[in-house]
Amino acid sequence: MLFSNINGINKKKIVLLPHNKPDGDALGSSLALLFYFRKLKHDVDLISPTEYSESFQWLPGSKDILVFSKHTESLVKRKIVNSDYVFFIDFNNLSRINNIKDFFLYSKAKKVLIDHHPFPFYFDFMFSDPTVAATSVLVFRFISNMNNLDKIDQEIATCLYVGLMTDTGFFRFPSVTSETHFIAGKLIEKGINIDYVYDHLQEKYNESRLKLLSKALKKLKIIQKYRTVYTSIKASDVNKNLYKQGDTEGITTYGLGIKNIVFSVFFFEEKEKHPIKISFRSKGNFSKFPFVRRILMYMFARKHFCGGGHKNAAGGISEKSLSEAIEYFLNIIPNYYNNLMFSI
Repeated sequence: MLFSNINGINKKKIVLLPHNKPDGDALGSSLALLFYFRKLKHDVDLISPTEYSESFQWLPGSKDILVFSKHTESLVKRKIVNSDYVFFIDFNNLSRINNIKDFFLYSKAKKVLIDHHPFPFYFDFMFSDPTVAATSVLVFRFISNMNNLDKIDQEIATCLYVGLMTDTGFFRFPSVTSETHFIAGKLIEKGINIDYVYDHLQEKYNESRLKLLSKALKKLKIIQKYRTVYTSIKASDVNKNLYKQGDTEGITTYGLGIKNIVFSVFFFEEKEKHPIKISFRSKGNFSKFPFVRRILMYMFARKHFCGGGHKNAAGGISEKSLSEAIEYFLNIIPNYYNNLMFSI
């Protein structure tokens, strides 16, 4: 029914929603759908719950993103209330869109989920698969299921390719499969300028980003017994280095480059007296049981830090101070000794 309605001749009002502080996969998937639905002659709006990183402002269509703020609140509410469909992209819990979630009390729009995180909430239509490498994979499948792959042009392909690249660590994470590379190949056939994409994602860092990375690497602590590393950045570091959103992206993965390390954690105090943001990255399986392998990182983040995520990548928050959050983490790590030793 969804496919026939969207593919039909009647113009629909569609709202696309990525999660707050959207990353490359959330933005890439959303922008790809923005271009795609425009090709189908629908009335489409892409609304970001928050500002997004400067490192993605070069993406095709980024200037058309409506960013939610106190100045745009009434406009955003009106668009959601009057929409026929709202697509939730790269998240499956309404808590990830901040105050925008309250607008759905007044909306009769059908809710469509396209996401690759485990344990989704209920939506009217769900395209959910936690085994895929990125939500961009599911957007490609979505377009394919509508028999519209011919509508993928260079702009759509570029957006989806950015989603694939960023959520797979440039195709090096364990989530990468033959399907991931197959889709990447199909997108490249559409004329993507790969050098241009890579240059904007990896080689145009702000000075503030490199300074914060330097701080984080200097503070890196190695716990060989548990094959774990952790680091942190304080609010004072943020203020001194003129932090911009996106500057801490990728810091967590550096620890995994150390020999025999399988678990890396980054504690980020963006502002004093605000929740500590925590990023987890790992490699390996942590268990002989396939189901445990898939959910252990997610359950660790959810149980201890009100978070969630994937097999080898997760995030969470702590209401404690930075030092207390780190101390709590160090106290619980011994409980996972067997899993950390098992990881291969």
